[in-house]
Amino acid sequence: MHTCCTKTFFFRKGVYGDDEDGKGEFDFETKWEDPHGMLLKTACCCCVCAVDGDGEDCIQVQEKGVCLWCEGGGSCRCCQCMDESSESLACCQGSGMCKNCSMTDEDKSLVCSNVGMKGVCCCCVLGTSSGRCCDPCGAPESCVKVMSQIFCIHSRSAIPCDEDVPFEIGCCGIMCKEAERADGGHE
Repeated sequence: MHTCCTKTFFFRKGVYGDDEDGKGEFDFETKWEDPHGMLLKTACCCCVCAVDGDGEDCIQVQEKGVCLWCEGGGSCRCCQCMDESSESLACCQGSGMCKNCSMTDEDKSLVCSNVGMKGVCCCCVLGTSSGRCCDPCGAPESCVKVMSQIFCIHSRSAIPCDEDVPFEIGCCGIMCKEAERADGGHE
């Protein structure tokens, strides 16, 4: 199969999540489970440790760190051969992006630095990595935030608390103070 045919086939199949939002191949963000769906949650104010609630993404390791305007993260998902998203239909394929002092995005102001990579290997391993600083320039959303997932275990902390790390107090799923869902109810 020629390279042009292969490329057309993979992009038509949505290899890199080509959605209507226009990100597609260059979407390097790690995806995180809603904290309200996690099980056996142990939380102390701005820190939480829990077990994956839906079990759909338990064969992955990922991390994300934020310190004021700097943010970085990465993800590695294994055993994706049967994934219906068609992201793993290549033996070896990847894409990357680098923006430094860029004003090419109409929705954002100046982007100081934004680097991202995404790839697939052996038709079953998907990797994503990203790092950015002042993208976009403006007030930071978090002072400090660290999130990690190692297979089915999630560990998160943030100052101040946010939607990824809500203010909660509890041990092994017995919650003294539980965060409210966006719809206004408790878990």
